[in-house]
Amino acid sequence: MLINRKDVSRMLLIEDNGGGMDPDKLRQCMSLGYSVKGKLANTIGQYGNGFKTSTMRLGADVIVFSRSCGKDSKSVTQSVGLLSYTFLRSTGKEDIVVPILDYERKEREWNKILRSSADDWGRNMDTIINWSPYSSEAELLEQFNLIENHGTRIIIYNLWEDDQGQLELDFGSDQHDIQIRGVNRDEKNIQMAKQYPNSRHFLTYRHSLRSYVSILYLRLPPNFRIILRGKDVEHHDVVNDMMMTEEVTYRPQSGADGLPKDINVIIG
Repeated sequence: MLINRKDVSRMLLIEDNGGGMDPDKLRQCMSLGYSVKGKLANTIGQYGNGFKTSTMRLGADVIVFSRSCGKDSKSVTQSVGLLSYTFLRSTGKEDIVVPILDYERKEREWNKILRSSADDWGRNMDTIINWSPYSSEAELLEQFNLIENHGTRIIIYNLWEDDQGQLELDFGSDQHDIQIRGVNRDEKNIQMAKQYPNSRHFLTYRHSLRSYVSILYLRLPPNFRIILRGKDVEHHDVVNDMMMTEEVTYRPQSGADGLPKDINVIIG
């Protein structure tokens, strides 16, 4: 969680130290409906709207910083892009405008990448400064220093509020968790989770990000960590929760010899 310097509101930070995105990849990421997986059925990322819809579900605006070393580890670039519902609504834009700025490193200096003209660069810079949590180019560049060699920082701000004026995301109930208020929060299940800690993931994953992320992956790759609010998420294999077993006799059609064959299947 971060604090917006302009209005002292809370912001949500998601960051990684992966390979980052080069200028073209960032544009693809922030373009509605673009997907390199469009022809692949039954796969995540097929329609190219996941990043946009998920961030906009949490807050009105998102700014993305990404640094990439390129395929050859020599073409080092960094880019910042803004997708702002507040900007589009306040300015009455009929088309979705996503200002993006790119830099490339030559020796030890970061130089601007002008994809069209210096005027376009200036307009993009003005838009990002006016509608983002940052007030100058220097403040934008500070965010890249936090990425180090490569990776991505996603900052979601102007987080949505409920009908009572409270943030939909609950940062206060657990200092190492982010939870959801409202219908997904079942107080009965929360109390049961305290009474039956071995079942807490099943009882709380609908409102607790820590519980949800802990069971998100069946297996974690080596050296892969998920850190939530300064504390590692402990991976939980849901297979271990299957403590009750039941043996069912499956009776298929007759075999080639005309005799029925029983197959015992163990579930759980």
